[in-house]
Amino acid sequence: MIEFEQVFKRYETTGAQVFNGCSALIEKGEFVLLTGESGAGKTTFIRLILKETEPDGGRIRVMGQDLSTILPKQIPRYRRRLGVVFQEFYLIPDRTVYENVELARQIAGGSRKSSRTVIASLFSLLGIADLHRKYPRELSGGEKQKVCLARALVNYPSILLADEPTGNLSPAESEELMRLFALVHRQGITVVVATHDKRSAEGLACREMRLRGGVQDGQDAGTMSDGQ
Repeated sequence: MIEFEQVFKRYETTGAQVFNGCSALIEKGEFVLLTGESGAGKTTFIRLILKETEPDGGRIRVMGQDLSTILPKQIPRYRRRLGVVFQEFYLIPDRTVYENVELARQIAGGSRKSSRTVIASLFSLLGIADLHRKYPRELSGGEKQKVCLARALVNYPSILLADEPTGNLSPAESEELMRLFALVHRQGITVVVATHDKRSAEGLACREMRLRGGVQDGQDAGTMSDGQ
């Protein structure tokens, strides 16, 4: 589903090497935690998949497509196949929860009628049906991130990417969000979560992929637990 083959990348601002021949493989239907110290390249890994930045060398394939062959005008269509959750919420403050999610559906070409069914199902799955008329200012951090997750899923992505999604949440909210990622994974979606907070995923059936000094290091399979 996602393949990095001998990828090289320097930070655009400092010129420091972040990936020095990184190779990694994430299979279809996996739930992967991308971990590592600050500066190890977690966010860069996500940005490369999104084509927000380009590698200096090597090859990246996503869903069977070599990303180097995607033209700039084709990037929006490619990204519609990806769902993304960030640390910051980026919710529109003067729109309700429902409207925030509906807008993402409409931008991708979904009709208002079909959106109602899809959004109702998502809100029920994520346990936020009672929030649909509220505004972002009325929500807790955990509730906002659930809305962001619904927005990321509203167009049926093949892959869900999350970049430090628990960074602004309490420990309890972080654990609940990770359980929702596991729930989404059980729906057949490939899930990749870049995080420094792997404790919130303890007990979940996922694989840890560690980045060390810009080089992909470990691909331990199994349930997350202390010491992995």
